Amino acid sequence: MASNEIGAPEGVSAEDWEAYLKHKKDWEAMLQQRFESELKANPPLPPWEKFPEYEPSNIFWRMGTGEEYLIDYIGVYLKYASKDDIQAYKLKYPAPKIWENWYNEN
Repeated sequence: MASNEIGAPEGVSAEDWEAYLKHKKDWEAMLQQRFESELKANPPLPPWEKFPEYEPSNIFWRMGTGEEYLIDYIGVYLKYASKDDIQAYKLKYPAPKIWENWYNEN
């Protein structure tokens, strides 16, 4: 059963729950649109190429510009791209040794 069929969690009004579900649906539509209009034809550079000065363990990737890039561009691309497109991306952008587990984690 889908989460919206279960009803509002305890302590959340039906009105707030419906507003949340609408926001979530609208947000997903916006992400899908970003993928279709921007990222599908022009995939984002992987983090090690976009910001080569930062190692994967750097706090840069957990807040601010780095985190935003991972979520808003890389995350959206990896979520909506086809398996074939992702495989082609991995071949085009092989992860350097320090980033070798990144594809498996994302």
